[in-house]
Amino acid sequence: MAQRLQIEPLPDASRDLISYLPGEVKNKILECLPTRDAARTALLSTHWNDVWLQHGQLAFDWNFFGCFGNYKGHGPVSYFKVITYILLKRVRPVKKFSLAITALRFNSPKLEQSDLDQWFLSLSRNGVEEVYLSHGEGRYKLPLCIVSCRTIKQLGLCDVSFDFPLNAPCIFPSVTSLDFRSVVFNHNANGIVYSIPNLEKLVLFYCGGINNFKISAPKLESLSITGDKCVVESRWFALHLKAIKVLCMEGRLLLNWEDVEVASFPTAINLQVIELHSFKFADEKQLMGILQLLQKSPNLCELAITGTCSDDDIEAASTLLKDLESCIINQDLKMLKTIKIDLFCGSTIEMFFVKMLLSKSPILERVVITESYFIKDGCTVIKFRRELLCFPRASPKAQIVIIKGKDYAQGLDGLTI
Repeated sequence: MAQRLQIEPLPDASRDLISYLPGEVKNKILECLPTRDAARTALLSTHWNDVWLQHGQLAFDWNFFGCFGNYKGHGPVSYFKVITYILLKRVRPVKKFSLAITALRFNSPKLEQSDLDQWFLSLSRNGVEEVYLSHGEGRYKLPLCIVSCRTIKQLGLCDVSFDFPLNAPCIFPSVTSLDFRSVVFNHNANGIVYSIPNLEKLVLFYCGGINNFKISAPKLESLSITGDKCVVESRWFALHLKAIKVLCMEGRLLLNWEDVEVASFPTAINLQVIELHSFKFADEKQLMGILQLLQKSPNLCELAITGTCSDDDIEAASTLLKDLESCIINQDLKMLKTIKIDLFCGSTIEMFFVKMLLSKSPILERVVITESYFIKDGCTVIKFRRELLCFPRASPKAQIVIIKGKDYAQGLDGLTI
């Protein structure tokens, strides 16, 4: 019996194909658009209007605020009213919310603390998971509803003042990542140690009053403290050394470690990566601080240091080396595989430091040294390269890669010895 042919009807040329895309596809499209353009899709059809009202990612940045100046009759006062209107019209929870007040124009109205409180109260009650707030002028307090919100997992703050809730020993109960930039931690906690039970990553950049931010974070794995403004006591670090796997910090923060007995520091049993920025090899306190830290990091796998170029004072270096004899690492760094040193000048102290690491690292695989672009004397470069080649290595697999400063910026390969 002959089969009947199934003839598909020809597509209607007038049909709006984009309006009939699956909802998941439409939502992905909106995620790729700035918030103002995502809002405009609501004008395409009722199908897109429904998607926009359910869209769970809102970013109010320079792209959003900039559009107001392009329309006549829309004064600056419209900024915050529009944000309030958008939040109130949501059909589904906003999962990700970012607000960059720094994007406002010079003659823009000032954001009131009451506006901020209203927005974040609404977000905290409707399942928000990611919040990012940035403000370049003035100081706004983080609403306490965000501190106690149980749905937020990632929080980023810039130029915000942080007051501790006095009757809440547990803060940010579900947060796994905190990124604080130019945040001031006010001193009103009276010595309370706050618990952040699920925190895994903490970034503090140019923050003030860090010593007031006393927290217990048993799941913390990554800790980064950078920026000239940061001042942290050694005992603050001691609270977290047992748990973290990654430590990134300014070299000058080691100054406070010089007066602390090594025995009083907990063993950083989980620490695998150390990154030091603006490290001064010629500073005795910084050098002693890193040596103490290395002795307390038996499972360290990677060490990365960005130095600061300084003149090589041979006499001062000799005196410093004598003072450091008692601080030289006693045990081998049995897990260390990678060493990276940027802005390397080839000074006496730097050479001593590299020589020591080579002799104490039995499974070392790679040492990457980037020469400082301040080095003008080619003879100096040749001299320290030859010395590096002659240094004894505890690991037969250890390979030293030297990258020229000018080539490093261009991504070119250097010399391998």
